[in-house]
Amino acid sequence: MDKPESSALSEVGQIMQSAIAQNASIDTLERVMSLYEHSQAIVARQQFNEAFARFQQEMPVVKKSKSAAFNTKNGRMEYTYASIDDVVAAVQRSVLHRFGLTYWFEQQQNGPSITITCHLCYLSGHSIANTATGPVDTTGNKSALQQIGSTVTYLKRQTLVGILGLACTDDDTDGYVPDMNGDSQPQTQSHYPDKDFQRHLPEWRASIESGQQSAERIIRKINSKAPATPQQIQQLKAIHIQPRGH
Repeated sequence: MDKPESSALSEVGQIMQSAIAQNASIDTLERVMSLYEHSQAIVARQQFNEAFARFQQEMPVVKKSKSAAFNTKNGRMEYTYASIDDVVAAVQRSVLHRFGLTYWFEQQQNGPSITITCHLCYLSGHSIANTATGPVDTTGNKSALQQIGSTVTYLKRQTLVGILGLACTDDDTDGYVPDMNGDSQPQTQSHYPDKDFQRHLPEWRASIESGQQSAERIIRKINSKAPATPQQIQQLKAIHIQPRGH
């Protein structure tokens, strides 16, 4: 991974020395540095994409170790789910760090709303981000800090799953259980609507077949809005670039 960076650094050093030797103006030197920074950004993005593609090829299955049960106006609901600890254990202990990828969270609060941004970074410096916002969880008998913690945990899980493109079979509230009394509805994030998926599928198919976008890139875009279902991911990954002239 170091060769492209070392080569670029060597080349820009030679260009800078040549420019200085020829008494180049400050504007010329600034343009040289701008070109160097631009080339480095391109290399970093390419290295990130390659590492992320390798990670997705060995993407682990996230095991569900948690269960929840609560009463609703229509009866009792019970389910199992993967917590933020399950997601972290699956990706961090297996393949994420092996490919030079790491993540970190940024948290902001504006009144009753909390925003979590998950940054996924590669060693070269390139990174992408996924942001989600939700209300403070005021259900149950939680303290003020517990209300914030419940929402933060849920949003961290959603943004991490989304940015990595993990295919969880079921969505969950991850401890963020809404008040089901009265006419209130669950405030959980569902999977990406299949109606919207089918509407965009012809456009995505053409984009993948022409080589303009990869299936992984489209999956990441979908996950930034709502988790894609395993079936949707399978459909996209089954599409391949078509040879020109056919």
